[in-house]
Amino acid sequence: MNGEEFRLIVQNYICPILAGAVITPQLLEAEGQTHALAALKNKGQAMHISPSKKAGYKIEITRHQPFSSDDTKLVEAIVAQIAGNFDKTLALYQERVISYAIELGLCKFLCAPEYIMLAGILDGFENWSARTYEGRKPTFTIVVDFENKQVVDKQHPSILEVLTEDFFAPLSNSVESGVLISTQGAILDYVSFLGGELENNSYAPSRFMAVANYADKDRVCFSLTNNGEVLIFKNKKLFFSKRNGGWSYYNHDSTMRIMAGSSTEVKRAMYETILDVSFARTGGCLAAVPLAHEKSLIKDGGRSAESTIKADDLLARPSSVKSRAISRLVQGRRFQDISRTMRKELVGIDGATILNYQGEILAVGAIIKISGGSTGGGRLAATETLAPHGTAIKISADGMVKAFNAVKDGKPEVAFKL
Repeated sequence: MNGEEFRLIVQNYICPILAGAVITPQLLEAEGQTHALAALKNKGQAMHISPSKKAGYKIEITRHQPFSSDDTKLVEAIVAQIAGNFDKTLALYQERVISYAIELGLCKFLCAPEYIMLAGILDGFENWSARTYEGRKPTFTIVVDFENKQVVDKQHPSILEVLTEDFFAPLSNSVESGVLISTQGAILDYVSFLGGELENNSYAPSRFMAVANYADKDRVCFSLTNNGEVLIFKNKKLFFSKRNGGWSYYNHDSTMRIMAGSSTEVKRAMYETILDVSFARTGGCLAAVPLAHEKSLIKDGGRSAESTIKADDLLARPSSVKSRAISRLVQGRRFQDISRTMRKELVGIDGATILNYQGEILAVGAIIKISGGSTGGGRLAATETLAPHGTAIKISADGMVKAFNAVKDGKPEVAFKL
């Protein structure tokens, strides 16, 4: 492939997987006769990508949260698959081949020796996502134990064969139970994820916390949800998701750190809530501001026509039915001190949930006075209005997340996307 073709592949397929990544338009000259397919630069703020170790050019991508060594390993696996098949494919089918190459690269990243079997599970999920069983969309979780080498035999049928059968549809679901298989794809056992006290997990949506916690040591969990999303859990974390037809890779810690100003516990509570609202698909707007900006957002106690947040929405002095009811339920607790379920439901209320950097909840379901020149839908406009004061996050009803941070000139900049 030529440089322009590779640049478009990186822009259209690699960047969306690495949340927040953007491409540098011009091609860069490769250094040396051989080089890595992907390499970190500028302390992880940039990554250089080439289609082969001997290519004479490379592409640079950057983002606000640093790239990690795992990011480069993932990109290397995907690029190797794309580059190995791109020139062999008719132009009519290149997009389809690239999409499949991404899945193969992802599976190689998880376990190179068994990537074909893992890709077969994803293919089985793809087929089931377009089907129903007894009038409902089936959901599955398949747990791969990479320490177990049991081969397929008469007592241990192949998951790839069984996954095509109708009787398999009710045998597990995406949040409570799963089917355990060996690294060879042999069915071993049925597992239940529930039971006992559930350990909080900041790196997974609350709905899937039990599944994520089960994906420890040498186990990886593949889950298909009832809306056709695929989630992959490893090391007790949500590692990958396929949503709206595209794959995303989660670098939780670096994403959490990039949120402006708030203490670690407030950032963690906000990040958990972002995941929970995103995968609940309720949509929402969440913002955190420093104490110094409260007066600029709330003028004359919210009674001024210039106030961004109106008096009716303030919890400190509740005056409307909504603010009095929510104030009673919150009972003065900080955002990080209320349950994840309650946080998710508060943010799901139409309007914006606004905190200060200490986690005190200023308003819930607030109707924001939109600044002049705002574009896009109501949630995006409210997010962009609040962003110059701290961190503001828009969570769309389709699950997509876009976060903004304030910068020195007062204009918001995109901090990350999920």
